[in-house]
Amino acid sequence: MTKRLHVYEGGGVTVTFDKARCIHSAHCVRNLPAVFNTAARPWVQPDKADPATVLAIVAGCPTGALHATRDDGSTADALVSSDITSIHVMPNGPVFVRGDVTLVTGDNLALGSDTRMALCRCGHSANKPFCDNSHRTTGWRDERSAS
Repeated sequence: MTKRLHVYEGGGVTVTFDKARCIHSAHCVRNLPAVFNTAARPWVQPDKADPATVLAIVAGCPTGALHATRDDGSTADALVSSDITSIHVMPNGPVFVRGDVTLVTGDNLALGSDTRMALCRCGHSANKPFCDNSHRTTGWRDERSAS
C-alpha cells in the first residue's frame, strides 16, 4: 500500500492529499470551497482560510485522504476523538471508521494507522482494503438495500 501524497503548503497550515484514499465525498469542497476548489489549480489553497478552519474541515474528511498540520504542530487528526471509535456502514457503500485505528491483516501485519478510513465492502476495489468507489461502477448493492 504505497502512499503518494500531494503537499499543499500555506502560510499557517500544510495540507496533504492522498488521491488513492479519496472517494469524492466532497465534504471538503462543500464545506470550504475557497480552499478546496476542484476547478482551481492547485485545487487546494490553504491560505484562503484561517488555519483553524482548514484543520476543522480536514478532520471531517471521512476517508483520511486529507490531513493537515498547522505551523504550531497542531493537527486535524487531534480533532478526531481518540477516545471513541465509530464504525458507520454506508448503504450500498463503504464502511467509514473514525477514531485511533490501526488496520491489521489476518497475518497480524499492520497496514497503517489513521483517524479516518473508508473500507471496501463490495470486494471490487483496486485499492483494497480501502474503498475506491468501485461499488458505484459495478452496481454493487448491499443485501439490506436490495429491495
